[in-house]
Amino acid sequence: MSDPVPLSASRIGSFAYLTVKDRLPIILTRVIDYLYREKDNIGAKHGKAAQEGCKEVVGRLSQLKNEMQTNKPFLRLQAPEPPSPYDDSDIWNHELERYINIDGVPPKWFTSPWLYVECYMYARIHEAFYLCDALHDFDPFMEQKRKSLIDSHQATEALLSHMVYLCNNIPTLSQEHLKQSVIQLIEISLWGNRCDLSISSGADRPQEGDLLFTLDKLRPNILENNSDSIWQLLVSLPEDQRDIVLVLDNAGFELVTDLSLLTFLMEAGLTTSLTIYPKTRPWFVSDTTQSDLTWTINRLRLDGGAAGQMANKWRNYISDGRWKVIENKFWTTHHDFAVMNQIDPDLYSVLSKASLIIFKGDLNYRKLTGDLDWPTTTSFERALRGFSPAPVLVLRTAKGGPVVGLAPGVGESIAAVARDWNITGDYGMIQLCSFS
Repeated sequence: MSDPVPLSASRIGSFAYLTVKDRLPIILTRVIDYLYREKDNIGAKHGKAAQEGCKEVVGRLSQLKNEMQTNKPFLRLQAPEPPSPYDDSDIWNHELERYINIDGVPPKWFTSPWLYVECYMYARIHEAFYLCDALHDFDPFMEQKRKSLIDSHQATEALLSHMVYLCNNIPTLSQEHLKQSVIQLIEISLWGNRCDLSISSGADRPQEGDLLFTLDKLRPNILENNSDSIWQLLVSLPEDQRDIVLVLDNAGFELVTDLSLLTFLMEAGLTTSLTIYPKTRPWFVSDTTQSDLTWTINRLRLDGGAAGQMANKWRNYISDGRWKVIENKFWTTHHDFAVMNQIDPDLYSVLSKASLIIFKGDLNYRKLTGDLDWPTTTSFERALRGFSPAPVLVLRTAKGGPVVGLAPGVGESIAAVARDWNITGDYGMIQLCSFS
């Protein structure tokens, strides 16, 4: 059976079309406006050359915005000087040549696969900065990500207070209570994924209020819920094979929910080794970089109280090696995961040693499923198209891209009451593929 076609902006009115037409230009405009507004402050912090560099970067981003809105052909990326270990311009340029060789013309914004187009924009944003010596490692989304966590203070404090209580009481928990606590934290990590700044085109999306009190109300909106299967997998792992990988999505409150889940798994002995993959550079507005992770831990340590206790625990996990934070530039390419074994066999080999791989969020989901136009009843394993290094768990609220693994009629019945159900973040999936 052949695979469906990739989603693209070629279908007028589709979410991919509206993304390229409206959302992506807004994201670019916000970055441009930020550089205009903050150039004096940037100069005060990074030097006069950085202040002058803002004009240079704005020029490149304005050109990029014009290319997008007028559906110009994609351009080659320039390699930075001096070379960067995270430079992947050769990968992008190779893909550009591949398109030209196949189609005879370069890819364009409104006709090429949506996943490729959107990733290309963020690669070009990064290029606009790394070609400027004074701003080569500047994160234009940093302040938004930090504000997202600060604005979610109440929800963060409530969750981390709960975490302190849980961790202190693990020895007294029954097996059933332990299971329910794991499932609760999985659901919290799932709904934390709603705090996504790329889906809001960079507008604020903090978590308001205590998420713990809304889980019962939100549970019916989990369209596929494999929580029981996840628990069975966790408790069946041999003691010497409890290695879990987490591929992160958003910084801010979502990152706190992810670290909380990992903490409980570690404290309860359900995992003995954890590997965390952030992004190597600013990506899709709010995606977590290693710098974001470090800042989050340091910020919460300063807050003291329950937040400080948990942040100290996270810092100790990282410093003693029980949590390994590893960067890999594969996560910021356009490649979907079905080709990982060919593109980055070393990464695939590393993932194959894991007992469970947790992928957070829409972009990871789109890359797992190839961002293809799958029917919602397609099985999750079929949509993975051979990507099977280890059991795969996805925690994702639907904010665009494919949705698979649903029972017949579920998608249609939800669409009857909420036409845009698969782009609002109001519905989620806890999907496990154990390849058994």
